[in-house]
Amino acid sequence: MKKILVAGILLIAVSCKKESVSSQVPTKPPVVLKCGTILNTPILDSFVYPTYYLTANVAFPDGTALMHFHDNVTGNHDGSWFISKYDKDSTLCITP
Repeated sequence: MKKILVAGILLIAVSCKKESVSSQVPTKPPVVLKCGTILNTPILDSFVYPTYYLTANVAFPDGTALMHFHDNVTGNHDGSWFISKYDKDSTLCITP
């Protein structure tokens, strides 16, 4: 009987300890995206293969902003800079 009682006390102590450890783990805040509409066809600022730099006006719900983009082209490239995801009236989402 004593062995069962000691085992029960140890089991309760271990389970309480696990709860306190798991409650101390911080949670990550959710990723919030800010989305807007590109108002004009982007202007090419610079293109040095493989990196392009673009500038465009973007209308966000809280106002319009002049945005600068840069990224690398991938795969075979014909020398043109236009990237369809930056087309006029397309949606652009960023993390603020």
